[in-house]
Amino acid sequence: MKILIYDLNEFYSENVRLVKNLMKREAVDEYPELLKWKLQMLYFDKDKWIEICRIDNYPHEGQAGSHIHIYNKDKVKRVELSFEEAEKTIKEISSRILNEKFNENIDFGE
Repeated sequence: MKILIYDLNEFYSENVRLVKNLMKREAVDEYPELLKWKLQMLYFDKDKWIEICRIDNYPHEGQAGSHIHIYNKDKVKRVELSFEEAEKTIKEISSRILNEKFNENIDFGE
């Protein structure tokens, strides 16, 4: 895999950040999709970073394809999203969670 973006952090406040990973396959048998990616929204709560939301297309439970991990939920939600669509979606979901669970209002500039 060719790394295009690795652990790029975008800070939206001192305790909210988005971490991005994006890789491109170099051989068809290397990965089922052309791009392998992950977007992860983190919140610094008390003394540690916690995951608010993650959207990725890494294999999950033996199945490839994009899906959403949401704070305090065990099951993932399967959705067809591109890397760009996932970035918009993670900001929408995270904004709601941050407001409802942590009383944080973040402007993601969307």
